Amino acid sequence: MNRSPILTALFHPINLAMLALIVISGLCSAWWLAPIGLLFWLVMVIGIARDPGLQMTFTRQNRQPLAQRFQVRFDRLDRARISIFNAMGQTGPQLRHAVEPVQDGLEDLVEHCYHLSLRMSALDNHFAVQRLSNDFDKEIEQIKHKLTQDIDPETKHEFEQTIQSMQARQKQLKDLAAILNRFEAQLTRINNVVDGIVTGVISLKGRKPEQLNEKIAPLLNMIQTEKEELNQFDEDIQQFSIV
Repeated sequence: MNRSPILTALFHPINLAMLALIVISGLCSAWWLAPIGLLFWLVMVIGIARDPGLQMTFTRQNRQPLAQRFQVRFDRLDRARISIFNAMGQTGPQLRHAVEPVQDGLEDLVEHCYHLSLRMSALDNHFAVQRLSNDFDKEIEQIKHKLTQDIDPETKHEFEQTIQSMQARQKQLKDLAAILNRFEAQLTRINNVVDGIVTGVISLKGRKPEQLNEKIAPLLNMIQTEKEELNQFDEDIQQFSIV
């Protein structure tokens, strides 16, 4: 069962046991201690609900599927983010604090990739349907052939307008194919960059405190560069009305 973090916290065995103890204590001894016990119980629930690992798992399980060409690349990206999270769970607080900006930046990058991949998946599906249901070259040739026949000026004008409309749609599909391929290549590039970031983060283990900041800055710059590239895709796909 895929529960939200707050439901998971509410039904956690420790919290259920704590709540039961509060109720029993309140009924059997000092009832006025029950509000204090409930306050401690609430703190415990909130603490579990805000667990980053729990929230990350819930987010992953509730994502909509992507087009296959994007899903494989996004899954790899998501696993890289999780590998950093797991690695930092085994380090000291000083290193975890130093790497926190990288983790936050990577979190934003991954979520941006997901939401953009979701929009691109809708475009990819639209492109596949249009490509199967239309043969613009053949249809345009058929209309051009009709233009060579003896037809009245009004009909000729309608045929010419139809050709222009079909050519515009054909160009839009070509542009759509191009941006889908570009985005697929961009996801591949981001994967390679993030793999480098993971290696960079892992290499920080054992570093002296004064060395951490100078190693963190280039990693943050790498993330920022990829964010800016994605922002460009946000602008480019505005021309396609279905998203």
